[in-house]
Amino acid sequence: MDRNSSRCEMSEGCLSPASRIRIAADIHRHSTSDDDSGCVLEEYSWVPSGIKPDMIHMYFACLPEDKIPYVNSIGEEWRTHQLHYQLPPQDSDARYCGKLDARERRELVQFELGRKRECLGRGTIEQLPYDSKRRHCHQCKGSLCEGNMVITAERFGHDVHWHPKCFVCTECSNLLVDLIYFKYGGDVFCGRHHAEQIKPRCARCDELIFSTECTEAEGRTWHMAHFLCSDCGVQLGGQRYIGRSDRITCIPCYLQNCSLVCNTCDKEIIVDKPHITQGDTHWHADQSCFCCNGCGKNLLGKRYSFRDAKLYCGVNGNCRKRYPKVTHFLQSFILSLHICLSFLFLFN
Repeated sequence: MDRNSSRCEMSEGCLSPASRIRIAADIHRHSTSDDDSGCVLEEYSWVPSGIKPDMIHMYFACLPEDKIPYVNSIGEEWRTHQLHYQLPPQDSDARYCGKLDARERRELVQFELGRKRECLGRGTIEQLPYDSKRRHCHQCKGSLCEGNMVITAERFGHDVHWHPKCFVCTECSNLLVDLIYFKYGGDVFCGRHHAEQIKPRCARCDELIFSTECTEAEGRTWHMAHFLCSDCGVQLGGQRYIGRSDRITCIPCYLQNCSLVCNTCDKEIIVDKPHITQGDTHWHADQSCFCCNGCGKNLLGKRYSFRDAKLYCGVNGNCRKRYPKVTHFLQSFILSLHICLSFLFLFN
């Protein structure tokens, strides 16, 4: 079979015609000889190693334009930011951490050595052969065409491939910067989110927690010493607090700086007194305030509906006073009226 005829038709994951034209122009514009191959790549702030310049251009053509690390470009800024975000220095070097005791330092060293030995890898760029084999992307499950540029990862085996744009962290969905990945189970992660599969990260200092104690609250984790009031800085371990809008505040600061208003009586709610909250709406937890807006029925401990910032008894807001039931007399009257009208139209 002729090589050209064996190529699959253009589909998602294959190079677009515009990309192919751009690649051809790049290759034509730049020399690929051994003498000046370094000059070919001077337009990039980083290039994958071990492959020829023409394959490098083909690889970058598969990425979004704003992720290509041209010198002095948005792509270079993105790469610089992602290097620090995906590979936090404090995850691997105690010099970038705060106060670690001797035990925590030893644990950090062992943690990093274990990750490098068992999980760390760098993706390899390859071009699929024209062998008529059916292949699929490990991430998007889409088809991979003959001649496509793909990423392989040694820790996953050579039969596992990704589209270049699909070689992303399972947690944050960012392209894996400089093709650096960490394997966890059957997925690839950036360094930051791989570490968080194993150790919790402090929401305040952004360091991994190696201490024997920590605090979990509001879906996040803190060092005990870092679980502080956002306003006054007092430690909140074992204390009551209010968590709102990603801020943790002690009760005194909350009472001083914030106030809740009852949706029924419009009076202030004392935050450490019983009250009920739904979204941004609040009520005193008593029968005179937490009651049906239609009939005034006490709703404490009962089923209710919440519509247009108001409470109603019954399901779907069907309060009897708001939606009165049709009486038997009214039903009979409507039926009689319908019969009379039918006879009237019949004889006319």
